Amino acid sequence: MKKLQQQVIVGWHDSRQKLKKLPPVVSFNLWYGSQSGRDQKIVKAISAFIALCLVIVLFVQPFLAKQTLYQAKLDKSLATYELLASNAHKFQGQVSSEQSNGPILAVVTQQAKQSNINLKRFEPDGDGLRIWVEDAIFDDAIRWLEELNQKHGIQIKQINVERSAVPGRVDLRGTLFK
Repeated sequence: MKKLQQQVIVGWHDSRQKLKKLPPVVSFNLWYGSQSGRDQKIVKAISAFIALCLVIVLFVQPFLAKQTLYQAKLDKSLATYELLASNAHKFQGQVSSEQSNGPILAVVTQQAKQSNINLKRFEPDGDGLRIWVEDAIFDDAIRWLEELNQKHGIQIKQINVERSAVPGRVDLRGTLFK
């Protein structure tokens, strides 16, 4: 470790000596030495000012520019979020089908036929509808329930899904409501 440290010190010293021998540096040193004490202080102050300006331009300013850019992105994201949040109520429970205005029983049975879901039994339950589906393909049943929710505003109040003897098939019992 000491050897490496010593090599660095020697290398630094050699570099300084080579730098001092360069013609522009020799010329500057002669000129600087010929100046009065007051002028030398002014040259030092101007050199310090220029060094400070270089540090600001090369290091501080890029960080500030990035901060401004990120602040602008954050402000834009917050504005978008606030817009979405203020309009969220417009999209919740939105009904897009003409049939959804009809009775829940008619909508559920018609959609079940279209989705190849065999309703074993169904009965009105207040404002809702109780359904029994046996031996349905699981993916088709879930797709049917999701379609009822998305397109017709019919939601699941309670559901019981049981595995059937055949893999991939299920028995459903549930209560739907508008």
